[in-house]
This record gives sequence, structure tokens and C-alpha cells, in this order.
Amino acid sequence: MDLDKKHVEIEAGVTMGELSDFLKKHKRSFPIGLSGKTGIGYILTGGISPLSRNRGLAIDQIIEIKGFWGNGEEFHLLRPTTQRESYLEWKALCGAAIFLGIITKVKLKTQPLKPLLSWTANLSFSQLSECINQAESWPNSLSFQWIYGEDIFAHAIGEPINTDDESSLINLLERLPYSRNRTINKIQDMNSLPNLSLGNHKNNNSNHSEVLGLLGPAWQKENLKIIKNLRDLIDNRPNKNCYIASQQLGGLTHFNDLDTSFIHRDAIWKPWINGAWEAYDQSKRKRALEWMKECWNNLEFICPGVHLAQIHPHLEWHEKELSSAFKDWLPKLQEIKAI
Repeated sequence: MDLDKKHVEIEAGVTMGELSDFLKKHKRSFPIGLSGKTGIGYILTGGISPLSRNRGLAIDQIIEIKGFWGNGEEFHLLRPTTQRESYLEWKALCGAAIFLGIITKVKLKTQPLKPLLSWTANLSFSQLSECINQAESWPNSLSFQWIYGEDIFAHAIGEPINTDDESSLINLLERLPYSRNRTINKIQDMNSLPNLSLGNHKNNNSNHSEVLGLLGPAWQKENLKIIKNLRDLIDNRPNKNCYIASQQLGGLTHFNDLDTSFIHRDAIWKPWINGAWEAYDQSKRKRALEWMKECWNNLEFICPGVHLAQIHPHLEWHEKELSSAFKDWLPKLQEIKAI
């Protein structure tokens, strides 16, 4: 930790939960994701946090990157201030580093540690539609997340600036509909947030899974159509551990000056599809992957982008996910990788 500049340097192997705990001792924070178990890959693939709407993505906080290119050559890059020689390399690493080399260290900006507001509740089908509708007009200091499987569990997270702001955020949270188990709490940091999960992870070791993250704009008038699609997909899932969830970004266009390989800066929602099956059962794996493709086909009209937090070179859709993740920037990435 650089106590003067408030920067932190971490090596590969540090989890986001460990980073959050370390920074808390210095009254600082970093926009980690919904899980503290992820590592430096969370940052390098974009890093979507419940705080991203206000603070930007995790890659927007990177100041320096150290590592080795695929050819073995060592590098140490500083955030470019102009489009100088290392500009394209920097842009490529911030969002596509996993394709290009091995990252050993990153230096990151940190923010003051502030208390967070947490709203959680179980929702009905129609309540989820209304919550999404309300969340699309929220200020950047509030974000909405949900998970839809056996049940629908939702989580809103706010970062108030001051006491007045806290009151207005609580007012927005109190307007949200819910069916049961609603709680509004004030918590100290991201590590204290309740998990966004369905609570059926008792036999996790006996299940294998794949995850596909999508990106797209506000749902607006398409809201009800999408929710009905989701209900049909959930009703037909091949395994109770299959689910669809989503995070709210809210459009990060105010960070457009930061050139990275995360090209979907205008995305409002990141739904992700979790396909699961009993370990080593190839027929059930095939069914789960087919269900994931069906989900993707049904959501693609509203979520044309892909967030490559997980990559699938072993699956038939890998070329498609690369194309959807990087669009027109993909040929230049391939050129940089070839070099």
C-alpha cells in the first residue's frame, strides 16, 4: 500500500476478498464483485461490481501492469496518458489480458471506505419485472442484482455520499415490491454483503457447470417479454442448479475516455446463464449446454454483447462469444496476439 498516493499493488493469487480486507485496515476500498473468492482475473476481464455504476469497472482502476507476453518477454506498462507506443498494448491487456500473457502484478487506485446500503428480498415473477423497471431510472449510486432459479432472490446495493443522499436512496429501496424476507441494512464493506445465491450448493462437488455472461441495454418496453422468456427457460431447465441471474451496470459512458477492451460501455444489464449437471454425466452435460444455448438465443435480441469473465475455448460457441465480446476491436486484438 502506498499511503501517500493511496495506491495498492497486488500480485496474482490475491483474492478480491483478501484485497478488500487489507484495504479496510487503511480505510480504503476497491470495487470488488459479488464474490470475494475471485482473483486477479476478475479485474483483468473487466471487473463488474455493484459499485461500477459510480466508480467504473475494475480495469478502470489499473495504473500499472507487470507480466510476461506469450513469447516470454517481460513487460511493465504504465497507464498511457496519450496514444503513445504502448497505448494499444495497454488497451488490449485491460479486458483481454488472459489471451495475451501472464500478469504477475497490477497497481490499482483505491477509494475511501464508505458504508453501504443493502436491500435483499424474495420476489414474485411480476415483482422482478417492476424492480427492474424502477432500477433503470435509479441514480448511479444504487444498483440492482437478481438470481432466478427455484425462487427469485434480489439484492440492491447503494453507496450514499452523505446523510441526505442516504435518505433518498433508502426511499428508493422502500418503493421496491417484494413477496417476503425483505431486509434493509447498513453494512461496512463489500465483504459483508450477503451472497447472491439460491442456497442449494450443498452438493457442489457433485456438480459441474459453465457460465456465460451477456451484456445489453435497458429493457424498458421489452421488460415483460424478457421476463416471460426467462420464466419459460427456468421452467425447462434440466437441473435445479441451472439458473439465470443479472447485474446492473447502468451505462459506463461517463468513463469513455478510458480506452480498454471492454467495448460495451453503454450496457445497462449483465445477465449470466449458469448451466449445471451431475459430474461426469455426458448426456446431462449435453442437455445443460443445449439449455444454455437456448437461453442465449432467447436473450440475444436484448443482450447482444458478451462479458468474457469466463472463456470457453472447449465449446462450439467460443468463436461467437469472442466476436460478441470484442466486435470490431477483435481483428486488432488478434494482430497484437500474433506479434
